[in-house]
Amino acid sequence: MLEGMATGAENVVGFRFDGEMTAGDYDVTLIPALEDAKRSHPVLRILFHIVSFHGWKPHGYWEKLKDWPGMEKVDRIAIVGGEKWEEWMNHLPGLFTGFTGIDVRYFTEGHLDTAIGWLREPIPAEL
Repeated sequence: MLEGMATGAENVVGFRFDGEMTAGDYDVTLIPALEDAKRSHPVLRILFHIVSFHGWKPHGYWEKLKDWPGMEKVDRIAIVGGEKWEEWMNHLPGLFTGFTGIDVRYFTEGHLDTAIGWLREPIPAEL
């Protein structure tokens, strides 16, 4: 299940992930929230807080997210998760790769505030 979560910054879209992503999670929660933020902000940042991870089909909805037309506005993605999440990352090391030009960082469960702080940092001015 995927649900939205507050991040304290309008251009940071947060999600709490528990279990396995479904079509409804993608179509009803994830993409509409990103579309709303895309209309209001020139640069987006995404937080995924992985509470309980039961698996993810690497060519399913995650691949669809990579192809979402608004990804060109995303410059940072923070992923926060616990031990089970780290175990899955060892089996699926390419799961969160392929986001060209996006800084993707991983934070352990106890560092949610650090991840949000990183996402809330000012957007660098273009030279």
